[in-house]
Amino acid sequence: MSDHVGLTQADALSKGGEELGVESEGLYSQLNSLIQDMERDADSLQGNALAKFREARNELTNRFDELMNWCSNNGIKLNEGQQQVNWADSTSGDDFGGTGRELGGLARPVNG
Repeated sequence: MSDHVGLTQADALSKGGEELGVESEGLYSQLNSLIQDMERDADSLQGNALAKFREARNELTNRFDELMNWCSNNGIKLNEGQQQVNWADSTSGDDFGGTGRELGGLARPVNG
């Protein structure tokens, strides 16, 4: 893997954050469907089996909430990283541009 970000990867962090958000929303939708299906399945259970089923469902929901928090936090971090890349690129461009303007011409021709 390269130790720098080139022009072709300049927006990679931002795109990664966006894609993470889209995938998270899809997972969240699928989990809601799964939980609704599980609720219907629970209608056929009674007693200890129903209690254990609900415990498992609650555990699944808790772990999924942790996953959603992770996705959210890392999506934010990806976007913050993209802001830093953009800032570094802009600052470097300004530095190079200023340095180029400060260079003077040669006092006499090279071939003269």
